[in-house]
Amino acid sequence: MKINQNSPMARRLDDGLLNFLTEQFGLSDEAAQQIRGLMQSDDLPCSEAARISGLLTSEQIEEAAKWSEQQQPGSGGSLIETAMRRSKGQLVPRPRLDEPEFEPGPKLVFAREPYHLRSEKIRALRTELLMVANAQAMTLAVVGSGANEGRSLLAAELALAFAQLKRRTLLVDADLRNPTQHLLFQTGNVNGLAQILDGTESGLLYRIQGFPSMALLTAGSIPANPLELLSDSRFTRLANSWRQQYEYIIIDTPPISRYADGLTVATLAQRVLVVSRSKTTTFKALKETLRRIALTQSQVLGAVINDF
Repeated sequence: MKINQNSPMARRLDDGLLNFLTEQFGLSDEAAQQIRGLMQSDDLPCSEAARISGLLTSEQIEEAAKWSEQQQPGSGGSLIETAMRRSKGQLVPRPRLDEPEFEPGPKLVFAREPYHLRSEKIRALRTELLMVANAQAMTLAVVGSGANEGRSLLAAELALAFAQLKRRTLLVDADLRNPTQHLLFQTGNVNGLAQILDGTESGLLYRIQGFPSMALLTAGSIPANPLELLSDSRFTRLANSWRQQYEYIIIDTPPISRYADGLTVATLAQRVLVVSRSKTTTFKALKETLRRIALTQSQVLGAVINDF
């Protein structure tokens, strides 16, 4: 039996599926409203709106597909499966969790030496960011003008510091030029952000030993078109799905003086921490970085002069 998309039965199935997603997976009111908005603006059934929103994992989509099949026996396939076949390749899946825990590498002083002077300064920076942001949740891009300023290391240790508060924290390596996070955490890097954005893989989230509230999404294999991938709407939808799962999202970026990638990420995050290195980063370079960030209309929460 085929169901007319505009029929009362189709509308009841849409309402029923949205209720199922809300009750079964704890979909927030904001997420449900986002799906309803897609349904209305693009004249989509609930199944397809939920799929393209990026708010569901592949496992949740499978469960919803089974529920949908039970509501229309003999239809030859669920609403969600039909929608996925109709728009193959447009799904932005959430990364799947890798089971082993990975031990933080030796450069991550915060994880290995909690009473080290650097660890104390990271905790102090965490407190200041929370006070300035005045928010219960935050997406933060860590940016800088040049290479070797300690940007990636600071992003990693900040993520560890937020996770230490037992708050759900995601560290994302969006430096698709010269990724570093997989080296700091001694993980793999074949399947990461780049593969999610180009649609070849669903990506892997790595669990970190001693920090159960934290997950790491590495950059993945270096793509040929990093800026194009980060500028695509898939990245926006993926980030929206992260915000449904995590309270704090810390994003590492490549140097702004060499690439525009960091500005794209800053626009998405809307909150920025600027990193420079004493005796290395020039005042002119820092001033130019702040000028370019201002064009993104992102909020600069602070600037860190790295001397470690």
